[in-house]
Amino acid sequence: MKTVPASIQAALDEGVTTVCDCWIVTRADASRFGFTDHDHDLEVEGVTCRAGSGFGGSDIAAEVGLAPDQGSLVGALDDAVLRGEDLEAGIWSGARVESWRVDWASDPPVGVKTGQGELGEIRHVDGRFEAELLGLAHRLGRVCGRVFARRCDAVLGDGRCGVDSGHPGFALGCDQAFTTCRDRFANTLNFRGFPHMVGNDVLQASPASEPVRDGSSRGLVG
Repeated sequence: MKTVPASIQAALDEGVTTVCDCWIVTRADASRFGFTDHDHDLEVEGVTCRAGSGFGGSDIAAEVGLAPDQGSLVGALDDAVLRGEDLEAGIWSGARVESWRVDWASDPPVGVKTGQGELGEIRHVDGRFEAELLGLAHRLGRVCGRVFARRCDAVLGDGRCGVDSGHPGFALGCDQAFTTCRDRFANTLNFRGFPHMVGNDVLQASPASEPVRDGSSRGLVG
């Protein structure tokens, strides 16, 4: 539970507020930038939050459970900070964003952090940008390491696959099945799957069914 500073709570209780929103963005290179929807620059957590950038955020959609919160940020491109070429180069991708509610009438300004997340997909058009703001729970959906499955997870012809593009069967493609790797390409040494891994079909099979499964339409591995 967050503790709201007394000055902010008093301003909210009066009905006529002197609060604004600020955002502190920390890129992967540790550079920090601040933005605010107030009409003057504000100092928050040692970061100057710049006014006049058109920076603003939508409401954050939150759900009970592990589903990630999601919202968006919008603003104007600025050659001094937010340049289109930097966005395209991915310099801002994954940057950490802290949202603050600040009482600008206090001296110095007093604020409370209302949330944090990361920048997701960023688009820019007509001198403005739009960025997804993802809650930290979205990290739970990332795939880390290899996925263990019967079929190969390499791409035909890449460094892990090793099949040359001049191979006679290359034009036919590959469905990542073990039998295709074996019969079409004679490339079983580079097969990146686990063809004999037990799955639901094996667990549910009867004694009279095929004894070995490899994830393809052929049941037996010769």
